[in-house]
Amino acid sequence: MQTGYFSAAWNDVKSSQGWLGKMFLLGLIAFIPVFGPVVLLGYAFGWARDIAWGVHMPMPARIFGNEDGLLYRRGLIVLAICVVCCVIIPGALEGCWDALAGRGLSNVSHAVWGGVGSAAIVSPVYSLFSLAVSLASVMFFLVASMRASIYGRLGPGFQVPRLWAMMRHDMKGLLRVLGLSIVLAIVPAVVTGIVGSLLLGAYGLFSNGAAPDMMFVVTAGMCLVVVFLALAVVVSAASAFAVVMQARAVGYWTRQFDVPAWRGQDDPMPFEMAS
Repeated sequence: MQTGYFSAAWNDVKSSQGWLGKMFLLGLIAFIPVFGPVVLLGYAFGWARDIAWGVHMPMPARIFGNEDGLLYRRGLIVLAICVVCCVIIPGALEGCWDALAGRGLSNVSHAVWGGVGSAAIVSPVYSLFSLAVSLASVMFFLVASMRASIYGRLGPGFQVPRLWAMMRHDMKGLLRVLGLSIVLAIVPAVVTGIVGSLLLGAYGLFSNGAAPDMMFVVTAGMCLVVVFLALAVVVSAASAFAVVMQARAVGYWTRQFDVPAWRGQDDPMPFEMAS
């Protein structure tokens, strides 16, 4: 069982020629509604599928190269899985929780503890429930996307027993991939928030000063817009980098399941037959 999925993914990324430029281009493409995420996901999980098969190649030289003819199909499949796993199912589960908490849990805790106690009990439990649902959704999304990418069809991505069997086999490794994915997603957002707050604070300080020079205020405002646009480009590139790293890492994680020996989508996987 391999470890260091993210370090292996990072070594592959940085050894690919022109990888930084590809991240910026993928980030800009991702701004295009639907088409952009389809291209980004198709590109990232196509490269991840290669390593899951044991094919060790650098990042594809051309984003729109579509060498296997499945770039857009694969991206659309992964996007559909993402919507189901990360939007529809968590929304439905949290909606059920809201109904249960509104009609049951909050009423019981209100009767026992009073109004303040009710909020004190239900809110933290809801937060933990929401966090657990979000983490589980992302894990299922990653494994489902890899399985669907390998077979090139949507169906294998929703075979819950097969997905769960893979997850149980190496939950620790998958949790490491998930944890580092969260870090990669959070750090750019935090840095951008801090920088943006400092810039807005500085602009407000100068523009609200005594008898401000209007020309200076307008010029500073235009510069601020340019800076925020540049930040948006950098953040989009960082987000694309996170997606590529996450996909490649889960591709390495999937490689342990002896993908070349897989048969039909309904057949047991090699590790299941060996156990």
